[in-house]
Amino acid sequence: MAKKGKKISRTVGPKAGSGAGQSKAATPSIGDQLKDRLKTVNKGGLLGMLNEVHKTTPDQWQNPDSVKDMAKRFAEKLKIPVNEDRLNQFMKAYKDATKGGQPNASVEDLVKKYGKGKIDDATVKEMKKFIKPKE
Repeated sequence: MAKKGKKISRTVGPKAGSGAGQSKAATPSIGDQLKDRLKTVNKGGLLGMLNEVHKTTPDQWQNPDSVKDMAKRFAEKLKIPVNEDRLNQFMKAYKDATKGGQPNASVEDLVKKYGKGKIDDATVKEMKKFIKPKE
């Protein structure tokens, strides 16, 4: 005699042909991800970081170690995990972008050289908003 009770499904995940799980959701751009993180940050802490940037002297901006330390501190305050390799890659791009003491490289060139295909067009567009071309 068969037992009556709950029917237990033995399948795991979507059924074949159901379409579930087959469409990949669009990943938000890096800029959008950062904006989302900033929404959850303590506003006083964020203002403190902006104040620290404002107080940074030109000599400190020209010292790559000073910039690297600031980037590390900000990532920690924002609770954004950044591994040392990625931070070093950022510093290479920073040094390249500030040769001669002033920002002088195009965003596209830096993204092509250091982004390794991981930076989307929307993020490049956002980055360009903050870069003033030489006059």
